[in-house]
Amino acid sequence: MPEYSPVRITTRGIIGATRCSFVVQAGEFTRPVLDTVHRLTNKGVGGVSINAVSSESDEETLELIGTLGQQSDAFALLGKNTERVKAALLKLRRSDIPVIALVSDLDANVRSTYIGGDNRAAGELAGFIFGRCLERESGARVAIIACNLAYRCWEDREIGFRSLLRRRFPKINIVEFVTEGDSLQSTCEAALRALSNGRAVGGIYNVTGQNQRLAQAIGEIRLPRRPLYITHGLHEATEPFLRSGVIDFLITENLESIVNVVRRFLIGLRTGTARCGEINLVPTELVSKFNLQSRTGL
Repeated sequence: MPEYSPVRITTRGIIGATRCSFVVQAGEFTRPVLDTVHRLTNKGVGGVSINAVSSESDEETLELIGTLGQQSDAFALLGKNTERVKAALLKLRRSDIPVIALVSDLDANVRSTYIGGDNRAAGELAGFIFGRCLERESGARVAIIACNLAYRCWEDREIGFRSLLRRRFPKINIVEFVTEGDSLQSTCEAALRALSNGRAVGGIYNVTGQNQRLAQAIGEIRLPRRPLYITHGLHEATEPFLRSGVIDFLITENLESIVNVVRRFLIGLRTGTARCGEINLVPTELVSKFNLQSRTGL
């Protein structure tokens, strides 16, 4: 599976249009988001000019917030909830530029609205599935791949997951693997440690949604019993692993629904009728290979 390359989508030529910039720093999830934005622009956005770009690094994200953000009437970000990012977004808010947090929330004081799924509830859903599958096993263990939790959605998922297991299935033990970075390589190495340290785990929960090399590692290791694998984000990198049975369940949100809420917000901003709430949740979906065909667009 090839790595995703930078993507830039620009819609120009709308005189006097409301200008909105999207910046997406989301690893293997970047292209699916930008492809969805691209389909939105092809349908027309009612007098809104959209500039959507990918970011490859923290420094590039900060630069894009400073440049594109100040040139925009609204700014949307799928990115990390770090102190430097929050400081840059506060400057936009102080300039009366609405900030939209996409898919992964940001601190409430640095964004105008959040549009995406309920990530804490998504973590609870993962915990419930593991709990019901493993509750009858003595000494059941679940490995959690958490990275450094720079993204708010990762943090929210882990909180929901731990909370649900603690309340409903306290006998299931959590084996924690927190990598220093959020790279695919570090995630893969953490999974290999979890599977190869001689202490079997009944499940692996990857809160990060960075799955390509992790799923490859799980598929390649010869184990007497393959652990239940649950993660996030249905797109072209994860779909083959779901179809082959390496990934058992994907917890995801419909990107079309998320971007359509953004579309309504932008049109409302254009017409002066914007009524987007502070929190705008779209439904969370649980997908396996058995209901994959029922989804449109795949």
